[in-house]
Amino acid sequence: MDYKTRPLSRRTIRRLSKYLRKAFGVSVEGPFPVMECLDKLKDVFKNCNYDVLEDNEFEKNVMARCVPNDFGGYTIEIRESVYEGAYKKRIGAYLGFICHEICHVFLFRIGYTPVFERSFKDNTINRSRSVEWQAKALCGETMVPFEESKGMGVERLMSYYRVSKGFADFRLKMDE
Repeated sequence: MDYKTRPLSRRTIRRLSKYLRKAFGVSVEGPFPVMECLDKLKDVFKNCNYDVLEDNEFEKNVMARCVPNDFGGYTIEIRESVYEGAYKKRIGAYLGFICHEICHVFLFRIGYTPVFERSFKDNTINRSRSVEWQAKALCGETMVPFEESKGMGVERLMSYYRVSKGFADFRLKMDE
């Protein structure tokens, strides 16, 4: 499900990725340590945390989700198999799912919260105003810093930044 929010440009998202990294005490260059940052979530964002839930507590295509909690913050709920795959095996796609949810928390905290308006023209939301697109774009810019990754091939992106092939392919399309 997607919601509308204040617009963000790709340029602004690129800048925000540096602030997100700094918030977690991570260099603005190099791989983003997703699981280490997940463990710091409650220290970086007041009243925010994460829970690992059994796989059967999620809809079929939902790997993780960010939900408001009772403390005025957000809880990232992660499918157990995704958490295990990210933590133990460092599977790129699973790290990406978790980073995406961390990006939701960050964006919500800086004021890019959903506008609960569900009637859109032709059931579409302009991507710059889409909560999901913003989190996806910020995740991409955070996990694979744009300037630093220019000229890298798919295999190098995958191994160095610990991202999936689909993620690496998408990043290369941005250079075209």
